[in-house]
Amino acid sequence: MTYENAEALVRQVGKSVVAPCICRRELGLLGKGCDKPEETCLIFDTAADYYQRNGLGREIGQQEVLDILNIAEEAGLVLQPSNSKKIVNICCCCGDCCGVLRNLKGYPKPASLASTPFFAVTNTETCQGCGVCVDRCQMDAVHLKDEKASVDMDRCIGCGLCVSTCPTDSMALARKPEYDQPDVPGDFTGAIIELGRARGKLSLGNLAMMQLKSKIDRLLALK
Repeated sequence: MTYENAEALVRQVGKSVVAPCICRRELGLLGKGCDKPEETCLIFDTAADYYQRNGLGREIGQQEVLDILNIAEEAGLVLQPSNSKKIVNICCCCGDCCGVLRNLKGYPKPASLASTPFFAVTNTETCQGCGVCVDRCQMDAVHLKDEKASVDMDRCIGCGLCVSTCPTDSMALARKPEYDQPDVPGDFTGAIIELGRARGKLSLGNLAMMQLKSKIDRLLALK
């Protein structure tokens, strides 16, 4: 679907800003970072206005956004868009520094927590056991078994990094059964509301108050 394709997601937005990855910068300052590209945090539309107004990033064109996505792919970075069909951002993350991926990686079954409709599969007839997929995986989900790539389904988050560089095209992404695919909110506001409900922090009364406050804030901002 369109909202599962990074390039299609980017082509539907207006303004774009790129900012340094705060995770890699933070760990770099502590001497614990990695050598992955740093200027890879992509922010769009209204959020991009906020970043630019506050000097947090620089505005870039659509082609540079796509170039950054290609750089991220080559560097083995996981693309993590905001959990909505209309995106607010795309983070390009590594398992060494990213707060989200580091927490997932430390969990016994990352696949059960990641919002993804995909998982990786191996064609053992063509796999040559080169190990490229093992090195690329940010979740330690791929290992060699009998000199063939094997995917731990409990750990695979379906990012596709093992697929794009397989020299024998032996790795592929498969779609989970429909019942096992997470619902993706239409926009970021919907995602925040669903998150609040899941945490038990957002009752109907609280939601009504939030909507009222939002309308008042917008009216005051126009004065």
